[in-house]
Amino acid sequence: MRWRPALLVTCAAVLLALAAAVAVRAGAGPEPGPELHLTATAEQWRVHEVNRQLAIALHNNGDVPVHVTRVEPVLPSFDGESGVDTDALLPVGGLRVDVPVPYGTGSCVAAAAASHVVVDARAEGSTVVERLTLPLPDPNPLLDKLLRADCATQRIEQSVTLRFGPWTDAGASGLRGSLVVERTAAATGTITVHELDGNVMYALRLPARTPLASVTAAAPTASVPLTATPGRCDPHALAEIKKPFEFLATVTLDGGDKLVTDVPVPDADRKTLDTMLRRICKLPPAG
Repeated sequence: MRWRPALLVTCAAVLLALAAAVAVRAGAGPEPGPELHLTATAEQWRVHEVNRQLAIALHNNGDVPVHVTRVEPVLPSFDGESGVDTDALLPVGGLRVDVPVPYGTGSCVAAAAASHVVVDARAEGSTVVERLTLPLPDPNPLLDKLLRADCATQRIEQSVTLRFGPWTDAGASGLRGSLVVERTAAATGTITVHELDGNVMYALRLPARTPLASVTAAAPTASVPLTATPGRCDPHALAEIKKPFEFLATVTLDGGDKLVTDVPVPDADRKTLDTMLRRICKLPPAG
C-alpha cells in the first residue's frame, strides 16, 4: 500500500496531538483529592490556660479522614498569636481533635473581633495539601473573657504593683509574709485592694478587714501582713494542680469596677512556699 502525502500529514498531526495530551496530563500535577469539610471552634482547658494557649478544636464533617499539618490562628483583637506545625489526624464523623496554639495578649476592646484559623490539610490517600480558612464562632464568649482578663491585668499594672514581701519561717504555722501594694507614678486616684485569695495548695490568712489596703498619691505604699499554710497535703493534689502559685487579688482603680489579677510569685518565693508545704505535710523534697 502506498501512503499518500495528505494521509501522512494527517497521521502525523494525530500523533502530535496525542503526544501533547500525554504531556499535559503528565505535567498537570496530582489529581485533587476529595473535598474537605472542616469546621473549628476555640476551647480552653486548665492546661491551656496555664500555658496561655487556645485549643483549636477541629471537626471533620467529610467522608474521608483528614491529615492536618499546620494551624494558624488569626485573632485581630490579640497581639502575638502564632501558628504551630502539627500532625493531627481527623477521623470522619465530626470527632474533635484539639491543637493547642498561643493566642498572644488581648487588647482593651469591648468584644473580640471576628476571628478564624488557617489550616493546611489533605485528605487521606491524597498528596494535595489545601490551605483552608475556617471561621471561629462569632460572637465568641471565650475570646471576650480572655480579652477582659488581659485588659484588667494591663490596667492594674499601669496603676499599682503587687508583690509578696519577705517570708519568715513560722514553724508549724507555715510562713509569715506580707502583700506589698505600691502605687505607680502613672496612677491616678486611689487604688484599693479588696481581697487576696489563696488556692488549692496554699491557704492565706489575712486581716479581717475590708478593704485590705488602699494607696494614694499621699500614701503610695501599703503592706498587708499574712500567713501562708498548706491548703492540702495529699501528693496527688500537688502532682495534678496546674497553677499551684496562683494568688488572685481583687482591685479597684479610683472607685471603678472590681478587677482581678494574679500576684506574681518569683522562683525564689515558689521554692520557699514549696519547701514549707513539704516540711509541714511531711512530703519528700522536690526533684
